[in-house]
Amino acid sequence: MRLNCATCNAYVNADKIVDYSKDINDNNYLDSSGKIIPTFKKYIFLKCPECKSPFIVSETLENESWLNNVVRETEILYPAPNKTLDASLSTSIKVAFDEALRCYQSQAYTACVIMCRKTIEGICKEYNIENGNLKSKIQSMKDKGIIDHQLFEWADALRLSGNDAAHDLDATFTEEDAGDIINFTYAIIEYIFVYKKRFEVFIQRKKIKK
Repeated sequence: MRLNCATCNAYVNADKIVDYSKDINDNNYLDSSGKIIPTFKKYIFLKCPECKSPFIVSETLENESWLNNVVRETEILYPAPNKTLDASLSTSIKVAFDEALRCYQSQAYTACVIMCRKTIEGICKEYNIENGNLKSKIQSMKDKGIIDHQLFEWADALRLSGNDAAHDLDATFTEEDAGDIINFTYAIIEYIFVYKKRFEVFIQRKKIKK
């Protein structure tokens, strides 16, 4: 399994030491007819072949048997990523932001910026805002009250940086640039999908108590 070793600051082909599997047949995995798909979680303990640092990875797999399994989801449990995303986020947003983090850790700063832009695209899609270019999509999020003026400015700055990264061959991004863009992207995700929803639940709870 190819993993990013923070100690070596490089992607390595991690060596598997042992794994453990457990059935998780629940309503999260249903076929088109509503029947539960046989699913299980595999926990894998690995080590870096260079520095021997440990990894713990979980895989969600599905199939009618324990052979020829299809991997539905992979998550690195240890070492914990620098920025963790809420479990309720869609897979497309998680994948895009996780790839941005991996690009940053690998010092691929231009690619990091492009993936942050893609993350913003994913947020728009989550709210069914798919018509027009990214500029108009971000404006739609502001008009609908999904983001406020401050986050609109951040998202638009991410869009412009992503455009430069994708289309301007002379554009360069430093570690500091990419780090700021990662942080802005993470803040937008946290505001929309975590804090805003928690505040709405808090207000609703207060109304119920009254």
